[in-house]
Amino acid sequence: MSEQNEHVYFVNQLYRDFLLPTILGSDAPAILYWAGKRITRKYDLSDLDDLVEFFNMAEFGQLKVVKERRASMIFSLSGQAVSDRLASGSKEFSLESGMIAEAVEEAKQRSTEAEIAVDDKKQTVTITTFF
Repeated sequence: MSEQNEHVYFVNQLYRDFLLPTILGSDAPAILYWAGKRITRKYDLSDLDDLVEFFNMAEFGQLKVVKERRASMIFSLSGQAVSDRLASGSKEFSLESGMIAEAVEEAKQRSTEAEIAVDDKKQTVTITTFF
């Protein structure tokens, strides 16, 4: 990992996994989900390729579409950043799921919500969007 990537990773970890949950308390998941939706709108990430690139650039992990169905899409989030967060005990991926839900909503032009499932053994996060 380059020095620049280490810096981005550290800042992400500091804000998302420590500072924001401390400030937001039990409201953190809902607020982070909403914030993720806002980020997607601000940076116009309705194109899924742009969303994948944003996740890479922001050091959120490797995002990929696993399956697309008539009324849902399943995404996988993996990589070192995800493994490290899971190893530290953080299972909070509401920001990421909000971003994905909004991108799918804009792409499909249908109201969309997301659910998160963490697989500690595989060190991956599955985010299923329903529209």
